[in-house]
Amino acid sequence: MRPIPRYDFIIPILTFLSLIPTHLANPIDNGLVDSELIHECVTHKAVEVILLLDASGSIGDDTFKKQLSFAMHLASRLNISEEGSHMALIQYAETPKLEFSLGQFNHPTQLEWAIQRIEYQSGATNTGQALRLTLEKGLQGARTGIPKVAIVITDGQSQDDVSEPSQLLRDADVMVYAIGVTNLVNVHQLHQMTGNPVRVFTVESFEQLDRALADSLTWSMCKTEFRPGTPEIICGPDRIGVKASTKQPFEGNVFVMDHYHDEECRAGPEKFPDSRSIGLTVPFSACNVHRYRSLNPKGIFVEVSIVFMFHSLFMTKTDQTVKVQCFYMEADKHVTVPLSVSMITTVFREQIYQMPQCAYTLRKGAPDGPIVRFATLGESVYHRWECIEVEGADKDTFGMLVHSCYVDNGYGDRVDILDSNGCGLDAVLLSTPDYDTSLRLATKPYHVFKYADRPVLQFQCQITLCLKYDGGCEGITPPQNCKKLPGEDGAHHHHHHDHPERRRKLVRRLADGVGTIDVFTDSVTVLEQEPSCQQPVQYPFINTNLWIMAIITLTNMLVFIVTVWFTFRKRRCKPS
Repeated sequence: MRPIPRYDFIIPILTFLSLIPTHLANPIDNGLVDSELIHECVTHKAVEVILLLDASGSIGDDTFKKQLSFAMHLASRLNISEEGSHMALIQYAETPKLEFSLGQFNHPTQLEWAIQRIEYQSGATNTGQALRLTLEKGLQGARTGIPKVAIVITDGQSQDDVSEPSQLLRDADVMVYAIGVTNLVNVHQLHQMTGNPVRVFTVESFEQLDRALADSLTWSMCKTEFRPGTPEIICGPDRIGVKASTKQPFEGNVFVMDHYHDEECRAGPEKFPDSRSIGLTVPFSACNVHRYRSLNPKGIFVEVSIVFMFHSLFMTKTDQTVKVQCFYMEADKHVTVPLSVSMITTVFREQIYQMPQCAYTLRKGAPDGPIVRFATLGESVYHRWECIEVEGADKDTFGMLVHSCYVDNGYGDRVDILDSNGCGLDAVLLSTPDYDTSLRLATKPYHVFKYADRPVLQFQCQITLCLKYDGGCEGITPPQNCKKLPGEDGAHHHHHHDHPERRRKLVRRLADGVGTIDVFTDSVTVLEQEPSCQQPVQYPFINTNLWIMAIITLTNMLVFIVTVWFTFRKRRCKPS
C-alpha cells in the first residue's frame, strides 16, 4: 500500500456510538486545586516520570538552572520512594544525555542532589533525538503496571522531526506532556509531541517555571491517575487507533468491529503492560479500515469503529464502541514540468495543473447506465472508473491506471480482483478493464456475484494518475503485461511475458505517477432474484355487476324521494 503523500495537518475526530461508561473516563471534581488536594492525590499513586530539559544554545547557564529548580519543584510534588514514583532526567541539545535513570534515586534528598549536580550542555536543538533516547534508554527500569509519563520543556523549535518518535512513545503507553517557554516556541510541534492539546502548557518566560506550574502539571497528571482521562485517538502516518484508561484492571478485549477473530485487529490483556491503560492501533491496509477522499478541504478521511469489550468472553451492556476518524489534510502541491528549452539560453516555463476528480461506480445495462445499488445474482453490470479534467473537457493532461482492486462484504471478507499492475486476477469476477483513448475512462462488464449469506458488496480500487506530457503515461497505462485469464473471450489487452525486468520498470513508472487515490463504489445489495409485484386479476363480469348495482341504487333513491314528496303534499292539503 502506498503511504499517504504529503499531508501537513491531521485532524482527529472521535465519535461515541453510545454513552461513555465510567470504565472509560474518570470524573473530575469541581473545586479549587490546592497543595493539600495535590498531596492527597499523589500520596497513594505511583508513576514513572522522564523529564526532558532543553539545554540548547539559546538557553544559557542561568536559564538552565531555572529548569533544574522546576525539576526539584516537580519532584517534591510526587511521591518519590521505592514503592512510589520514580524519576529519570534527560538534558538535550545537539546530542541528548541521560543524566540518571528510573529507580536510580528513590529518596527525595538523593534525587535533589542528583538534579543539582547536572551541568549545562549547550548546542543545537534536537528534541526528536531526545524523544528517541527516552524510548531506547529512558524507560529502562520502568515497572510493569505503573503508568509512564514524559515531560518535555523547550523554548523554541526542534531542528529534527518530533512526530515519529512521539508516536512511538505513545505506542509504548507513555503519556507525553510538553511545556513551551517564550513566544518563540513552535506550538504545532508541541501538539505533535503530546497528541492532545490538553497536555500542552505554555508560559512566557522561564521565571514562570515555578511551584504554581509544578502544581498545575502535577494535578493535570494525577487527576486522571497519570493515564488518559478520556479516550484519545491515534492518527499515525500509516495507522489509526484509540487509547483509553480504566478504573479497574482490564480483563476483556479491544477489537475492530466485526473483526474479533482477526489477531491483527484485536488486543487483549496480555498486550497491555499497564492493565489500566488500554488501546488498539491498526494499519490502513487491514481490518476493513475505510479511506475516502475529500475535495473541499482537500485530504483523506480514514475511519474505523473500535469496540471495548470488558468481559473476556461475552458482550455486555457496559461495552463501549467508538468510531475513530482521522482527517489528513493535503499539503499544497503543484505539478510542474518544463515546457520549452532553448539551445542558447535554458528557459523553464512552469505550468500548474489542477488534479482531476475521479470516481468509481457500477452501472446497469451499459457503461453509462444508471448507478446500481440493487442487483440480482448473475445480472450483467458494468464497472466504470473515470477521472474528469477540472479545467474542462477539452483538456488532455492526465491519464490513469486502475489497480489494486478488491471486493468487500463489510464483514472483513475481502477478495482481490485487480492486481497492483491493473490486471485482472479471475475472469469470473473481473477481467482487465478496457481503457478509452483518453486514458481517463475505463469500463468492464461483469456478472453479479455475492458471498454466501452476505448480500452486500462494496468494491474499492486505487487510481494512479500520470501526466501525458512527454510520454509521462507510457509504461503506466493501459496495463501492458496482463496474462490472459482462463475463460476470457478474446484478447483485449497487450499480453507479454511478465519478465522481472519489465515488472521492475513498471514499479518505477508507478512511482513516477502524480499521485494515487482510493476510490469506492456505493454498497450494492445482491438479490437472489428480481422481486416482482403481482398484478391484480381483472374479471369482466365485475364491471357489469357494478353497473347493475348502481342502477338499482339510483332507482331506490328515486322511489324514496317520490314517496316523501307525495306524503308531504298530502299532509299540506288535509283541511285543518
